[in-house]
Amino acid sequence: MTPLRPIELGLRIGRLEAGPRDAITDVDGVRVGHCTLIDPERHLRTGVTILEPCPDPWAERPVAACDVLNGHGKSVGLPQLVEVGEIETPIALTNTLGVWTVARRLAELTVRRDPAIWSVNPVVGECNDGAMSDIAAFPITDDHVDEALASASSQVIEGDVGAGAGTRAWGYKAGIGTASRMGAVDGEGYTVGVLVLANTGRREDLRICGFPVGQPSAAAPEEGAAGSIMMILATDAPVESRQLGRLAKRCALGLARVGATASHGSGDFTIAFARRREGSVRDRDLSPLLAATVEATEAAIVHALFASSEAVDRKGRRVPALPAEEMVARVLRARAALTGDER
Repeated sequence: MTPLRPIELGLRIGRLEAGPRDAITDVDGVRVGHCTLIDPERHLRTGVTILEPCPDPWAERPVAACDVLNGHGKSVGLPQLVEVGEIETPIALTNTLGVWTVARRLAELTVRRDPAIWSVNPVVGECNDGAMSDIAAFPITDDHVDEALASASSQVIEGDVGAGAGTRAWGYKAGIGTASRMGAVDGEGYTVGVLVLANTGRREDLRICGFPVGQPSAAAPEEGAAGSIMMILATDAPVESRQLGRLAKRCALGLARVGATASHGSGDFTIAFARRREGSVRDRDLSPLLAATVEATEAAIVHALFASSEAVDRKGRRVPALPAEEMVARVLRARAALTGDER
């Protein structure tokens, strides 16, 4: 059965309208694919997630930017992305020790297009799934990258799939989540979409719609001591790289709304991109898009928790699923007590 999202349980996150899919693929041309590798006998629970920003990123070179809140991560390709403000390949997410395999495969597939290509800058982000998967086995292969690319679609599967197969967040099983929000600039509506790979947070810090809902977990005292999150932002607004960087910074505000603190060992990265378009948004008109970024990030993280199922880590310990209906009921009761609004 497909997991229910908060809105389907009666809880609305934020005040802005979502796009038709409430996903990063509400931005035209964006597609997402996964390859999930789960093998209990080999203690593997990992995978690859691919985001295609447009049908041909090598030819189009979408505008790009990134923001690093805390840099304890092994991402590939970000220095050039920042320097030139564009991307050349799909964006990939995987486990920490798989980034080089995935980056090499993305580069190889690009170079095969044209023998005149001598250089390519693949962009790959990661989270460490070593608590739930034998990361030192280096299980990610070219075939996994190819499968994720082949499965890319406008319909985004959330939860413990792809790069999210072995991640946990706020003491619960987590993984991939996505959301979108609309912002109007001079009467023109634009979409901001966010996809996250969540692997961070302490249970006692968890907040949903601003209300503290987490309870300490004695069973896993080390949870959240270090963790990471990759946040990918897309928009159809006509923005330049510098402006995209301003949007990317606001993903950290959405992350904070859910209760993350960007601890010492955390890697908190945002990669942002936009299709090239005629015209431009003035800086003073960016505020609706900034607000949309914050809400879409918050919602995407909560969706990652709601969509994931209970699992077992490498030591045989239970990693529970978020009790979604209980959490929604808690938030609605708290909201009603404060405001009288039970929606």
